Amino acid sequence: MPALVSHVRAEHGPGLPGHLERLVAPFGGWTRIVRPGERIAVKINLLRGAEPERAVCTHPETLRAVLRAIKAAGAEPFVADSPGGRNPPQKIARIWKLSGIADVCMQEHVELRDVENEGLPFPCPDGLRFRSFTVARSFVEAHGIVQLGPLKTHQLMRLTGGVKLTFGCIPGLTKARLHINLPERADFADMLLDLHLGLAPRFTIIDGIVAMQGQGPGGGTPCALGSLFAAHDAVALDAALADRTGHDRAEVYTLAAAERRGIIDLQTPYQATGDQIVDEPGFVHAGRDLDARIPRRLRAVGRRLLTARPRVVAPSLCIRCGECAGICGNGACTLARVPVYDDDRCVRCYACVEVCPTGAIDAVNPPLVRLAERFQRQPAES
Repeated sequence: MPALVSHVRAEHGPGLPGHLERLVAPFGGWTRIVRPGERIAVKINLLRGAEPERAVCTHPETLRAVLRAIKAAGAEPFVADSPGGRNPPQKIARIWKLSGIADVCMQEHVELRDVENEGLPFPCPDGLRFRSFTVARSFVEAHGIVQLGPLKTHQLMRLTGGVKLTFGCIPGLTKARLHINLPERADFADMLLDLHLGLAPRFTIIDGIVAMQGQGPGGGTPCALGSLFAAHDAVALDAALADRTGHDRAEVYTLAAAERRGIIDLQTPYQATGDQIVDEPGFVHAGRDLDARIPRRLRAVGRRLLTARPRVVAPSLCIRCGECAGICGNGACTLARVPVYDDDRCVRCYACVEVCPTGAIDAVNPPLVRLAERFQRQPAES
């Protein structure tokens, strides 16, 4: 049987704990997910400092409801994630505060843990591309991991869902080095799947009450979907996210990787329970280039001509914070008056776009692709 995925319509506010209870009920409730006395790592998404209403990070009110439910089941939660780029303590503290996560953890008397200096080797003997990773110790030593992230588009992988969420268990710039080593999107998706299957989070909740559409995971716009999703199997959950947002399942790179391995059948990827999952009209996907259509023998030339590259699109918004240059592990981005890019060194990972706090940087299609798009938009001659 396909894996069970729960979906409920929900909103933030006083009714949220009840929505969460209904979401988890098909799995037997929280007492079947966590056990008394367990230390549970609640793995959230803290991409960068942003207010809750921007849908960049895990929403603090959804986190509060999850923490209270885990504690009511007798377990002891702590909260952790590794944002992108260099993460000195003052930067981490700012992200925690601006996102609202620090206040919730303080009010709920739950530890909010800085994991940036906790890296240790973690074996994944069944991995297809990677047999080990550097993972933050807190996630490895916890009795279990419960993931809680926002539903967001993703310029590289198409969607940020349960599988992609696990990437934040890798601390700091180690994530940037993986981007450099795996410039091909299909290979990067295989790596994400290796990590996710190796760490095996016990349960995943994706919050689409307010999702991010457009140029996610950092530069998109909020979209009120009013949905909560949950599953033990995050691959199946991601297929449900694709359906809710109108993505072709096979075009989400992590889902395509899972199907190649025989982990999921994308024709019947999950068994739904709860409220009906319907395609949201008008949901805006991340911009696309022609990367997927480039034959492997033409990759060297084709990627330069046909793939989107990061560019400063709004110089007046640049505050010269240096986050873009700091996260670039290949030295492709340097900070002059505004960020400057070396396209020969750029691996098109778009991490600089993700961490830009003002939206000054975006992924821009090259001229050949823009020309093709212009012709496609022109009405056919009668």
